[in-house]
Amino acid sequence: MSAMGFDLDVSVDRAWAEFQRRLGDHISIMVDGDVLAVESSTGDFDPADGAAPCVQFLVWDENTVRCEVPSNDFLHPRYRLEYADEQKLIALGWNPPSENLDDPNNSPAFCVDKAQNWADQLAAMTVAAFRDVFGVQHPAFLSSDLTGNEQTPDFDPSVVESTKLPTLDPTAAYMPNDVDHLKELVTLALLPMLGTLPERDSDGDIPIRVGSTVMFVGPLSESMDVQLFSPLVQDISNRTRAAEVIADLNRKWSRIKFVLIDDRLSVFLEVAGSPFVPKQLTDTCAALTSFLRTVDDEFAARVGGELFFANKSGDSSSLQPDLTAEDLPPELETLLHLDLDVAEDLDAVADVCGRDRDLILQLLHISNEWQIQLRSQAVDAHSRGDAEEAAGYEDQVGGWELMVDRLRGALRLVVLPNSRTETPAKPQPEQMGLFSDPLQQSLFDDPS
Repeated sequence: MSAMGFDLDVSVDRAWAEFQRRLGDHISIMVDGDVLAVESSTGDFDPADGAAPCVQFLVWDENTVRCEVPSNDFLHPRYRLEYADEQKLIALGWNPPSENLDDPNNSPAFCVDKAQNWADQLAAMTVAAFRDVFGVQHPAFLSSDLTGNEQTPDFDPSVVESTKLPTLDPTAAYMPNDVDHLKELVTLALLPMLGTLPERDSDGDIPIRVGSTVMFVGPLSESMDVQLFSPLVQDISNRTRAAEVIADLNRKWSRIKFVLIDDRLSVFLEVAGSPFVPKQLTDTCAALTSFLRTVDDEFAARVGGELFFANKSGDSSSLQPDLTAEDLPPELETLLHLDLDVAEDLDAVADVCGRDRDLILQLLHISNEWQIQLRSQAVDAHSRGDAEEAAGYEDQVGGWELMVDRLRGALRLVVLPNSRTETPAKPQPEQMGLFSDPLQQSLFDDPS
Protein backbone atom coordinates (compact mmCIF):
# COMPACT_ATOMS: atom_id res chain seq x y z
CA MET A 1 0.00 0.00 0.00
CA SER A 2 1.17 3.53 -0.67
CA ALA A 3 0.74 7.06 0.53
CA MET A 4 1.36 9.85 -1.98
CA GLY A 5 2.85 7.31 -4.35
CA PHE A 6 5.19 5.95 -1.64
CA ASP A 7 4.94 2.30 -0.65
CA LEU A 8 6.41 1.78 2.82
CA ASP A 9 6.57 -2.00 2.54
CA VAL A 10 8.37 -1.80 -0.78
CA SER A 11 10.74 0.81 0.66
CA VAL A 12 11.60 -1.47 3.58
CA ASP A 13 12.15 -4.41 1.23
CA ARG A 14 14.47 -2.29 -0.90
CA ALA A 15 16.38 -1.16 2.19
CA TRP A 16 16.96 -4.78 3.20
CA ALA A 17 18.00 -5.68 -0.34
CA GLU A 18 20.52 -2.83 -0.37
CA PHE A 19 21.78 -3.85 3.06
CA GLN A 20 22.20 -7.44 1.85
CA ARG A 21 24.16 -6.30 -1.20
CA ARG A 22 26.45 -4.06 0.82
CA LEU A 23 26.99 -6.70 3.51
CA GLY A 24 27.94 -9.29 0.89
CA ASP A 25 30.39 -6.85 -0.66
CA HIS A 26 31.92 -6.10 2.72
CA ILE A 27 32.34 -9.75 3.70
CA SER A 28 34.11 -10.35 0.41
CA ILE A 29 36.82 -7.75 1.20
CA MET A 30 37.49 -8.77 4.81
CA VAL A 31 40.91 -10.27 5.52
CA ASP A 32 42.35 -12.81 7.93
CA GLY A 33 41.58 -11.91 11.53
CA ASP A 34 38.77 -9.45 10.77
CA VAL A 35 35.71 -9.82 12.99
CA LEU A 36 32.49 -8.06 12.00
CA ALA A 37 29.54 -8.04 14.41
CA VAL A 38 26.17 -6.76 13.17
CA GLU A 39 23.56 -6.44 15.89
CA SER A 40 20.14 -5.07 16.62
CA SER A 41 20.83 -1.67 18.19
CA THR A 42 18.01 -1.58 20.70
CA GLY A 43 20.16 -0.06 23.42
CA ASP A 44 17.53 -0.22 26.20
CA PHE A 45 18.84 -3.14 28.25
CA ASP A 46 21.94 -4.00 30.23
CA PRO A 47 24.45 -5.77 27.95
CA ALA A 48 25.85 -7.50 31.01
CA ASP A 49 22.63 -9.56 31.10
CA GLY A 50 23.11 -10.94 27.60
CA ALA A 51 23.58 -10.07 23.97
CA ALA A 52 21.23 -8.42 21.53
CA PRO A 53 20.32 -10.33 18.36
CA CYS A 54 23.44 -10.35 16.24
CA VAL A 55 25.35 -12.11 13.49
CA GLN A 56 29.15 -12.27 13.61
CA PHE A 57 31.67 -12.98 10.88
CA LEU A 58 35.30 -14.02 11.30
CA VAL A 59 37.68 -14.47 8.38
CA TRP A 60 40.32 -17.15 8.92
CA ASP A 61 42.52 -19.48 6.92
CA GLU A 62 42.85 -16.69 4.32
CA ASN A 63 39.46 -17.13 2.63
CA THR A 64 37.16 -18.95 5.06
CA VAL A 65 34.36 -17.10 6.85
CA ARG A 66 32.91 -18.38 10.07
CA CYS A 67 29.42 -16.95 10.59
CA GLU A 68 27.72 -17.33 13.96
CA VAL A 69 24.42 -16.41 15.58
CA PRO A 70 24.27 -16.48 19.39
CA SER A 71 22.30 -19.25 21.05
CA ASN A 72 20.20 -18.81 24.17
CA ASP A 73 23.36 -19.27 26.24
CA PHE A 74 24.38 -15.76 25.15
CA LEU A 75 21.18 -13.92 24.19
CA HIS A 76 19.48 -11.52 26.57
CA PRO A 77 16.36 -13.19 28.05
CA ARG A 78 14.01 -10.90 26.12
CA TYR A 79 15.42 -12.27 22.85
CA ARG A 80 15.38 -15.93 23.82
CA LEU A 81 14.88 -18.18 20.81
CA GLU A 82 11.89 -20.49 20.72
CA TYR A 83 12.24 -23.97 19.26
CA ALA A 84 10.66 -22.79 15.99
CA ASP A 85 13.18 -19.95 15.77
CA GLU A 86 16.07 -22.36 16.23
CA GLN A 87 14.68 -24.56 13.48
CA LYS A 88 14.47 -21.54 11.16
CA LEU A 89 18.15 -20.80 11.71
CA ILE A 90 19.04 -24.40 10.95
CA ALA A 91 16.85 -24.34 7.83
CA LEU A 92 18.60 -21.16 6.69
CA GLY A 93 21.94 -22.97 6.77
CA TRP A 94 23.43 -22.66 10.25
CA ASN A 95 24.53 -25.73 12.16
CA PRO A 96 22.95 -26.12 15.60
CA PRO A 97 25.05 -25.31 18.67
CA SER A 98 27.34 -28.06 19.89
CA GLU A 99 26.47 -29.69 23.17
CA ASN A 100 29.85 -31.39 23.06
CA LEU A 101 32.75 -29.19 21.99
CA ASP A 102 34.38 -32.26 20.44
CA ASP A 103 31.65 -32.22 17.79
CA PRO A 104 32.66 -31.06 14.29
CA ASN A 105 30.69 -27.81 14.71
CA ASN A 106 32.73 -27.03 17.83
CA SER A 107 30.69 -23.96 18.74
CA PRO A 108 28.06 -23.19 21.38
CA ALA A 109 26.47 -20.82 18.82
CA PHE A 110 24.63 -21.43 15.57
CA CYS A 111 27.55 -21.66 13.20
CA VAL A 112 28.57 -22.19 9.59
CA ASP A 113 31.88 -22.03 7.73
CA LYS A 114 31.82 -20.86 4.11
CA ALA A 115 34.42 -19.93 1.55
CA GLN A 116 34.62 -16.17 1.17
CA ASN A 117 33.21 -16.35 -2.35
CA TRP A 118 29.93 -17.40 -0.70
CA ALA A 119 29.65 -13.93 0.85
CA ASP A 120 26.35 -13.18 -0.91
CA GLN A 121 24.76 -16.31 0.55
CA LEU A 122 25.94 -15.39 4.05
CA ALA A 123 24.46 -11.92 3.58
CA ALA A 124 21.13 -13.41 2.50
CA MET A 125 21.12 -15.73 5.53
CA THR A 126 21.85 -12.74 7.76
CA VAL A 127 18.93 -10.72 6.42
CA ALA A 128 16.58 -13.68 6.88
CA ALA A 129 17.81 -14.16 10.45
CA PHE A 130 17.23 -10.53 11.40
CA ARG A 131 13.87 -10.21 9.64
CA ASP A 132 12.27 -13.62 10.10
CA VAL A 133 13.82 -14.88 13.33
CA PHE A 134 14.55 -11.76 15.39
CA GLY A 135 11.84 -9.54 13.90
CA VAL A 136 14.03 -6.52 13.11
CA GLN A 137 11.87 -4.17 11.05
CA HIS A 138 14.50 -2.23 9.13
CA PRO A 139 18.30 -2.17 8.73
CA ALA A 140 18.25 1.29 10.31
CA PHE A 141 17.81 -0.58 13.61
CA LEU A 142 21.15 -2.35 13.18
CA SER A 143 24.63 -1.32 14.26
CA SER A 144 28.02 -2.87 13.62
CA ASP A 145 31.45 -3.24 15.14
CA LEU A 146 34.60 -4.24 13.27
CA THR A 147 37.86 -5.40 14.81
CA GLY A 148 40.96 -6.78 13.18
CA ASN A 149 42.91 -5.24 10.32
CA GLU A 150 43.18 -1.45 10.48
CA GLN A 151 42.96 -1.18 6.68
CA THR A 152 39.56 -2.89 6.46
CA PRO A 153 36.89 -0.17 6.11
CA ASP A 154 34.06 0.06 8.62
CA PHE A 155 30.63 -1.23 7.70
CA ASP A 156 27.55 0.94 8.30
CA PRO A 157 24.30 -1.09 8.24
CA SER A 158 22.11 2.01 7.82
CA VAL A 159 21.03 2.55 4.25
CA VAL A 160 17.88 4.66 4.63
CA GLU A 161 17.54 7.67 6.88
CA SER A 162 14.13 8.67 8.18
CA THR A 163 14.53 12.05 6.47
CA LYS A 164 14.28 10.26 3.11
CA LEU A 165 10.80 8.99 3.92
CA PRO A 166 7.87 11.08 2.66
CA THR A 167 6.27 13.67 4.92
CA LEU A 168 2.51 13.82 5.29
CA ASP A 169 0.75 17.17 5.31
CA PRO A 170 -0.36 17.37 8.98
CA THR A 171 -3.71 18.95 8.16
CA ALA A 172 -4.53 17.05 4.96
CA ALA A 173 -7.16 14.31 4.88
CA TYR A 174 -6.05 10.95 3.50
CA MET A 175 -8.43 8.17 2.52
CA PRO A 176 -6.85 4.79 3.35
CA ASN A 177 -7.55 1.99 0.93
CA ASP A 178 -7.51 -0.68 3.62
CA VAL A 179 -6.11 -1.45 7.08
CA ASP A 180 -2.57 -1.97 5.78
CA HIS A 181 -2.68 1.43 4.12
CA LEU A 182 -3.95 2.95 7.38
CA LYS A 183 -1.03 1.37 9.28
CA GLU A 184 1.34 3.00 6.82
CA LEU A 185 -0.31 6.40 7.27
CA VAL A 186 -0.09 6.05 11.06
CA THR A 187 3.61 5.22 10.80
CA LEU A 188 4.35 8.22 8.61
CA ALA A 189 2.26 10.52 10.83
CA LEU A 190 4.23 9.51 13.94
CA LEU A 191 7.61 9.79 12.23
CA PRO A 192 8.15 13.53 12.94
CA MET A 193 7.08 13.09 16.57
CA LEU A 194 9.33 10.09 17.25
CA GLY A 195 12.27 11.18 15.13
CA THR A 196 12.83 7.66 13.81
CA LEU A 197 11.01 4.96 11.88
CA PRO A 198 8.85 3.28 14.54
CA GLU A 199 8.64 -0.49 14.90
CA ARG A 200 5.36 -2.37 15.10
CA ASP A 201 4.74 -5.16 17.57
CA SER A 202 3.28 -8.57 16.70
CA ASP A 203 -0.25 -7.09 16.78
CA GLY A 204 0.65 -4.36 14.30
CA ASP A 205 0.63 -1.62 16.95
CA ILE A 206 3.40 0.92 17.52
CA PRO A 207 4.55 0.91 21.17
CA ILE A 208 5.75 4.27 22.52
CA ARG A 209 7.28 4.53 25.97
CA VAL A 210 5.93 7.43 28.04
CA GLY A 211 7.25 7.72 31.59
CA SER A 212 6.24 4.62 33.53
CA THR A 213 3.85 3.42 30.83
CA VAL A 214 3.75 2.30 27.23
CA MET A 215 1.25 3.75 24.76
CA PHE A 216 0.20 1.50 21.86
CA VAL A 217 -1.01 3.12 18.63
CA GLY A 218 -2.62 1.19 15.81
CA PRO A 219 -5.78 0.52 13.79
CA LEU A 220 -8.78 -0.56 15.83
CA SER A 221 -9.85 -4.14 15.19
CA GLU A 222 -12.47 -4.55 12.47
CA SER A 223 -12.68 -0.84 11.75
CA MET A 224 -10.85 1.94 9.94
CA ASP A 225 -10.23 3.98 13.07
CA VAL A 226 -7.03 4.35 15.09
CA GLN A 227 -6.85 3.43 18.75
CA LEU A 228 -4.46 4.67 21.40
CA PHE A 229 -4.29 2.24 24.29
CA SER A 230 -2.24 1.94 27.47
CA PRO A 231 -2.57 -0.55 30.35
CA LEU A 232 -1.91 1.36 33.56
CA VAL A 233 -2.55 -0.58 36.76
CA GLN A 234 -3.07 -4.26 37.53
CA ASP A 235 -3.85 -6.41 40.58
CA ILE A 236 -6.48 -3.93 41.80
CA SER A 237 -7.86 -5.30 45.07
CA ASN A 238 -10.74 -2.89 45.79
CA ARG A 239 -12.89 -2.39 42.69
CA THR A 240 -15.32 -0.09 44.53
CA ARG A 241 -12.55 2.30 45.53
CA ALA A 242 -11.03 2.04 42.06
CA ALA A 243 -14.37 2.92 40.46
CA GLU A 244 -14.53 6.12 42.54
CA VAL A 245 -11.02 7.13 41.44
CA ILE A 246 -11.86 6.33 37.81
CA ALA A 247 -14.98 8.50 37.97
CA ASP A 248 -12.81 11.41 39.11
CA LEU A 249 -10.32 10.72 36.33
CA ASN A 250 -13.05 10.66 33.69
CA ARG A 251 -14.23 14.08 34.86
CA LYS A 252 -10.73 15.57 34.94
CA TRP A 253 -9.52 14.03 31.65
CA SER A 254 -12.75 14.13 29.69
CA ARG A 255 -11.20 13.17 26.33
CA ILE A 256 -9.73 9.95 27.72
CA LYS A 257 -11.73 6.80 28.36
CA PHE A 258 -10.70 5.00 31.57
CA VAL A 259 -11.84 1.38 31.67
CA LEU A 260 -11.72 -1.08 34.57
CA ILE A 261 -11.76 -4.70 33.40
CA ASP A 262 -11.42 -7.34 36.11
CA ASP A 263 -8.43 -6.15 38.16
CA ARG A 264 -6.84 -3.97 35.49
CA LEU A 265 -7.20 -0.28 34.64
CA SER A 266 -6.48 0.84 31.08
CA VAL A 267 -7.02 3.98 29.02
CA PHE A 268 -8.28 4.31 25.46
CA LEU A 269 -8.59 7.06 22.89
CA GLU A 270 -9.79 6.81 19.31
CA VAL A 271 -9.01 8.85 16.22
CA ALA A 272 -10.94 8.74 12.96
CA GLY A 273 -9.06 6.79 10.33
CA SER A 274 -11.21 7.42 7.27
CA PRO A 275 -10.44 10.11 6.41
CA PHE A 276 -7.15 10.13 8.31
CA VAL A 277 -5.72 13.50 9.38
CA PRO A 278 -2.15 13.21 10.76
CA LYS A 279 -2.51 16.20 13.10
CA GLN A 280 -5.54 14.66 14.76
CA LEU A 281 -3.44 11.64 15.66
CA THR A 282 -0.42 13.59 16.91
CA ASP A 283 -2.63 15.97 18.92
CA THR A 284 -4.37 12.99 20.49
CA CYS A 285 -1.01 11.40 21.28
CA ALA A 286 0.03 14.65 22.96
CA ALA A 287 -3.16 14.71 25.04
CA LEU A 288 -2.70 11.12 26.17
CA THR A 289 1.01 11.51 26.92
CA SER A 290 0.21 14.55 29.08
CA PHE A 291 -1.84 12.25 31.28
CA LEU A 292 0.53 9.27 31.07
CA ARG A 293 3.38 11.38 32.44
CA THR A 294 1.39 11.64 35.69
CA VAL A 295 1.17 7.87 36.13
CA ASP A 296 3.55 6.63 38.83
CA ASP A 297 3.61 4.43 41.91
CA GLU A 298 1.52 6.96 43.84
CA PHE A 299 -1.13 6.86 41.11
CA ALA A 300 -1.20 3.05 41.28
CA ALA A 301 -1.58 3.19 45.06
CA ARG A 302 -4.57 5.54 44.73
CA VAL A 303 -6.26 3.03 42.45
CA GLY A 304 -5.30 0.19 44.78
CA GLY A 305 -2.99 -1.83 42.55
CA GLU A 306 0.45 -1.98 40.97
CA LEU A 307 1.78 -0.36 37.85
CA PHE A 308 1.33 -2.63 34.86
CA PHE A 309 4.87 -2.02 33.62
CA ALA A 310 6.59 -2.09 37.01
CA ASN A 311 9.72 -4.24 37.12
CA LYS A 312 10.07 -7.35 39.28
CA SER A 313 10.97 -5.33 42.34
CA GLY A 314 7.86 -3.20 41.89
CA ASP A 315 9.93 -0.10 41.21
CA SER A 316 8.83 1.60 38.03
CA SER A 317 11.55 4.22 38.08
CA SER A 318 13.89 2.10 35.97
CA LEU A 319 11.60 2.61 32.98
CA GLN A 320 12.63 6.24 32.86
CA PRO A 321 15.67 6.77 35.09
CA ASP A 322 16.17 10.23 36.51
CA LEU A 323 19.84 10.55 35.64
CA THR A 324 21.85 13.68 36.36
CA ALA A 325 25.34 14.78 35.36
CA GLU A 326 26.34 14.75 39.03
CA ASP A 327 25.86 10.97 39.09
CA LEU A 328 28.39 10.28 36.33
CA PRO A 329 31.39 8.16 37.34
CA PRO A 330 34.67 10.09 36.98
CA GLU A 331 35.83 7.80 34.18
CA LEU A 332 32.73 8.62 32.14
CA GLU A 333 33.20 12.34 32.76
CA THR A 334 36.76 12.02 31.50
CA LEU A 335 35.62 10.22 28.35
CA LEU A 336 32.98 12.88 27.69
CA HIS A 337 35.65 15.58 27.76
CA LEU A 338 38.27 13.81 25.66
CA ASP A 339 39.30 15.44 22.42
CA LEU A 340 37.60 13.76 19.48
CA ASP A 341 40.84 12.34 18.07
CA VAL A 342 41.75 10.86 21.45
CA ALA A 343 38.24 9.52 22.03
CA GLU A 344 38.43 7.62 18.73
CA ASP A 345 41.55 5.84 20.02
CA LEU A 346 40.16 2.70 21.63
CA ASP A 347 43.41 2.19 23.53
CA ALA A 348 42.93 5.61 25.14
CA VAL A 349 39.32 4.78 26.05
CA ALA A 350 40.40 1.46 27.53
CA ASP A 351 43.19 3.17 29.49
CA VAL A 352 40.76 5.69 31.00
CA CYS A 353 38.74 2.71 32.23
CA GLY A 354 41.85 1.06 33.65
CA ARG A 355 41.29 -1.75 31.14
CA ASP A 356 38.80 -3.05 33.69
CA ARG A 357 36.18 -5.22 31.97
CA ASP A 358 33.64 -4.86 34.78
CA LEU A 359 34.01 -1.08 34.85
CA ILE A 360 33.56 -0.84 31.08
CA LEU A 361 30.38 -2.92 31.36
CA GLN A 362 29.14 -0.59 34.10
CA LEU A 363 29.84 2.48 31.95
CA LEU A 364 28.09 0.81 29.01
CA HIS A 365 25.03 0.27 31.18
CA ILE A 366 25.00 3.91 32.31
CA SER A 367 25.47 5.15 28.74
CA ASN A 368 22.56 3.03 27.54
CA GLU A 369 20.39 4.38 30.35
CA TRP A 370 21.22 7.94 29.27
CA GLN A 371 20.13 7.12 25.73
CA ILE A 372 16.83 5.73 27.00
CA GLN A 373 16.13 8.77 29.16
CA LEU A 374 17.02 11.29 26.46
CA ARG A 375 14.97 9.51 23.80
CA SER A 376 11.98 9.52 26.14
CA GLN A 377 12.47 13.22 26.84
CA ALA A 378 12.69 13.91 23.10
CA VAL A 379 9.40 12.09 22.50
CA ASP A 380 7.76 14.08 25.29
CA ALA A 381 9.07 17.33 23.81
CA HIS A 382 7.78 16.39 20.36
CA SER A 383 4.36 15.59 21.84
CA ARG A 384 4.27 19.09 23.38
CA GLY A 385 5.19 20.64 20.03
CA ASP A 386 8.57 21.87 21.30
CA ALA A 387 10.76 20.97 18.33
CA GLU A 388 13.75 22.96 19.61
CA GLU A 389 13.83 21.13 22.95
CA ALA A 390 13.35 17.79 21.20
CA ALA A 391 16.25 18.53 18.84
CA GLY A 392 18.46 19.29 21.84
CA TYR A 393 17.67 15.93 23.41
CA GLU A 394 18.20 14.14 20.09
CA ASP A 395 21.63 15.77 19.70
CA GLN A 396 22.56 14.45 23.14
CA VAL A 397 21.35 10.98 22.16
CA GLY A 398 23.83 11.05 19.29
CA GLY A 399 26.66 11.80 21.70
CA TRP A 400 25.75 8.89 23.94
CA GLU A 401 25.46 6.58 20.93
CA LEU A 402 29.08 7.46 20.10
CA MET A 403 30.03 6.78 23.72
CA VAL A 404 28.42 3.33 23.57
CA ASP A 405 30.28 2.55 20.34
CA ARG A 406 33.61 3.57 21.89
CA LEU A 407 33.01 1.61 25.07
CA ARG A 408 32.03 -1.47 23.07
CA GLY A 409 35.22 -1.12 21.07
CA ALA A 410 37.25 -0.73 24.26
CA LEU A 411 35.53 -3.78 25.74
CA ARG A 412 36.48 -5.89 22.75
CA LEU A 413 40.01 -4.53 22.97
CA VAL A 414 40.25 -5.56 26.62
CA VAL A 415 38.72 -8.98 26.06
CA LEU A 416 40.63 -9.57 22.81
CA PRO A 417 43.77 -7.49 23.42
CA ASN A 418 45.40 -8.28 20.06
CA SER A 419 42.33 -7.55 17.97
CA ARG A 420 43.45 -4.09 16.78
CA THR A 421 47.19 -4.43 16.82
CA GLU A 422 48.13 -7.53 14.94
CA THR A 423 46.58 -10.22 12.81
CA PRO A 424 46.28 -13.40 14.86
CA ALA A 425 48.04 -16.54 13.81
CA LYS A 426 46.02 -18.82 11.58
CA PRO A 427 43.53 -20.48 13.95
CA GLN A 428 42.73 -24.15 13.95
CA PRO A 429 39.12 -25.20 13.35
CA GLU A 430 38.55 -26.16 16.97
CA GLN A 431 39.50 -22.62 18.03
CA MET A 432 37.20 -20.79 15.66
CA GLY A 433 34.12 -20.09 17.77
CA LEU A 434 33.32 -16.40 18.05
CA PHE A 435 31.21 -17.40 21.05
CA SER A 436 33.23 -19.30 23.62
CA ASP A 437 32.19 -22.15 25.87
CA PRO A 438 29.11 -20.89 27.78
CA LEU A 439 30.55 -22.39 30.95
CA GLN A 440 33.46 -19.96 30.70
CA GLN A 441 33.29 -16.17 30.92
CA SER A 442 33.07 -14.37 27.62
CA LEU A 443 32.27 -10.92 26.30
CA PHE A 444 28.57 -11.72 26.62
CA ASP A 445 28.60 -13.02 30.19
CA ASP A 446 27.36 -11.28 33.33
CA PRO A 447 30.57 -10.49 35.23
CA SER A 448 28.91 -10.72 38.65
